[in-house]
Amino acid sequence: MSIEQPTLRLGMIGFPVKLREQLEPWLTPSGAGWPHWKCVDSVIADAWWVHGGSLVAVEEGALLLHAHDDENSRLRLDMKAANRPIAFSTPLAVTDFEARHTFNPMLEGGARGVLQQFEAWLRPLRAQFALGAHMMQREAELRPGVYHLSCKGRLLAVIDLEQWRVGLSATARPVDFDEATWEKRPLAAGAMPPRFVQTTVAQLMWAYSQRTERDVLPSRYRTGPVYLRRPPRVPRAWLNESHELLLRELALAPGTFDTLAQRTGLATPELSRVMAGLYFAGAITSSMKKAQAQGYGGARPSGTGRPNIQLPVRTGEAVAAGFSAQQFTESGFQVA
Repeated sequence: MSIEQPTLRLGMIGFPVKLREQLEPWLTPSGAGWPHWKCVDSVIADAWWVHGGSLVAVEEGALLLHAHDDENSRLRLDMKAANRPIAFSTPLAVTDFEARHTFNPMLEGGARGVLQQFEAWLRPLRAQFALGAHMMQREAELRPGVYHLSCKGRLLAVIDLEQWRVGLSATARPVDFDEATWEKRPLAAGAMPPRFVQTTVAQLMWAYSQRTERDVLPSRYRTGPVYLRRPPRVPRAWLNESHELLLRELALAPGTFDTLAQRTGLATPELSRVMAGLYFAGAITSSMKKAQAQGYGGARPSGTGRPNIQLPVRTGEAVAAGFSAQQFTESGFQVA
């Protein structure tokens, strides 16, 4: 299997619209073998570019900056709470802050260089993506049990399909999984080695399905009814507005792919990606019986109130900045 490259997600914070439009073409890789990048809502981004000219002040270790082009809306970025790679465009509008990583937004080479730095920092995510791609390829042959993946005598990953857990070596490279051998092992071999990065199968496959350019939605979800099964088994901060919209629609009533496209207004490629993520996260099913076992499966009578599913509640201030209430705080931002 040739190496599939992920589409990594970049949040541009505080950039004027014209400058964003100038920068976006530079997100396309200049050659084969490199990840793609695309602009997304900052809350679900893998990395951030922050417009240095939008900085207003430094306050108790946090940065105040204008949100987009709205001079009356300010964001507070807590650098200690920010949990992803960040680079600032130059020049910076404040003098009492020294950015660790900067780039000149007028120079394509500098912008691409920062993205390549991001790609190196995001190697664990890219390794998860590579493993997810190989699990998709082997989906029909994988059975409950424990699998060890090794490359040149080195253990890369442990996949436990009894407990639905995955552990990856912290030093695993994406290319290693193309050369890996798969070995079915006894259940006792499911213990995760020390220093392995642990996650769940649902979270691993979510990371893959939301960053691949392939359509990985099972065909039965395009032809028959789709039901809500449970809240997705991934962190709330990973959901964007489209995921929330589809979940709320399904909480009201099941639907086919085509009717859900009409009800949500989502284009076919976007709906397919959103639905694939929710499928791998265990949130949707094509089986009415499975849905009913969780208390879903039918249309809600009118006047029965809000659908019984716990999802992020969006507030006016957070929506203006592209964040749900909980996501907004967890990302290191607050409305100033």
